[in-house]
Amino acid sequence: VFVPKMRKKMLYGNVRMFLAKTFHELARQKGCTIIKGNMVQDHVHMLISIPPKYAIAEVVGYLKGKSAIAVAR
Repeated sequence: VFVPKMRKKMLYGNVRMFLAKTFHELARQKGCTIIKGNMVQDHVHMLISIPPKYAIAEVVGYLKGKSAIAVAR
């Protein structure tokens, strides 16, 4: 589970559909697979398969950072 900055309720509508595609693409770039995911208005639940060569925090930080940049653009 991870949360947008200051838990703003902004994960709905077009942003939700855009982020779903973005998360899958970013996970694929790291060699990960998103098995199951769910976005609520103020947080994200994600079950993800991560190769042993990556730390969990590294992959989640990558997903959060890159997706935030993509949304800001």
